[in-house]
Amino acid sequence: MASLADVFRVLARMREEGVVIDYAIGGATAVLFYAEPTRTYDVDVFALLPADESSSLAPLVPVYQWARAHGFTVDAGHILVHGVPVQVLPAYSALVVEAIQTARVHYYEDVSVRVVGPEHLAALALQAGGARRRERAWLLLQTARIDRDQLRALVRRHDIDVEIPDEA
Repeated sequence: MASLADVFRVLARMREEGVVIDYAIGGATAVLFYAEPTRTYDVDVFALLPADESSSLAPLVPVYQWARAHGFTVDAGHILVHGVPVQVLPAYSALVVEAIQTARVHYYEDVSVRVVGPEHLAALALQAGGARRRERAWLLLQTARIDRDQLRALVRRHDIDVEIPDEA
């Protein structure tokens, strides 16, 4: 039976083969590395794409072609990696680029995986807005080891209009 470790191996392979320059797990899947897990349908993967693709109108075409060539199904914007829906999201803002570049390496079942750090994860959730994402940010503030000064600097630098309390 496939596991998230198998998904993480495929992501590393995509990086090794140059399909993506770099990546980091984000969203609810990333939360499981820092706080109580939350329910999610898919694995969100933020990706830096090769320069010729990031300026394209369809930047994920090479990613989907690679996936199909390696036996994975593409369905509604997701790549089904061993049955797990994976959504590759091109780096769409300076905050996402920074989150990928500063991702932390974690291990899941002895497989290394790049994961957005908790401060960037909270900032991304606050920037995206919406009740569910704000809830995720506050969950991280309450249960994860977050450097609040670093988070404050992130929200200032990326013009996210929110106050970060000293204690959750």
